[in-house]
Amino acid sequence: MHPSSFLSVLAILLPLASARPADPLAPRFAPGWCTFHITQHQRNEKDVNSGNDYHYDLRILDSAQAEIGRTIGLAIPDLEARSVTSDLPFTIDITSGLIDKDPITFHYAGQHWTTADGQCKIGKFDGGARDGDCGFTC
Repeated sequence: MHPSSFLSVLAILLPLASARPADPLAPRFAPGWCTFHITQHQRNEKDVNSGNDYHYDLRILDSAQAEIGRTIGLAIPDLEARSVTSDLPFTIDITSGLIDKDPITFHYAGQHWTTADGQCKIGKFDGGARDGDCGFTC
């Protein structure tokens, strides 16, 4: 092998040899103020949700606005909670209301809020669904 070829190969491999593996204990999200976009689908809407439960879509973003979790079509019976997993260390728990005008309740790592207390902005039902955005400390 020509010495210049050897040096070229060495220049390519040397950075790889000194690269450090990712820390498995490092957070897989940017902490701070995380947000999520939620869509609540009304029940008994034949084109959207023909079931008896509200269905939810959730897109979770970290403080750098990177997507760290998503769920689509999560069915939650009246006044029951379901947990949504993501790259966050804790689940986001969602509790459905009993009727359309009831707020949706959320829990994350000891925090508690609803779509009615100012930590979320949520619209009215239109076409069988309503959309909103919420934020929380993560």
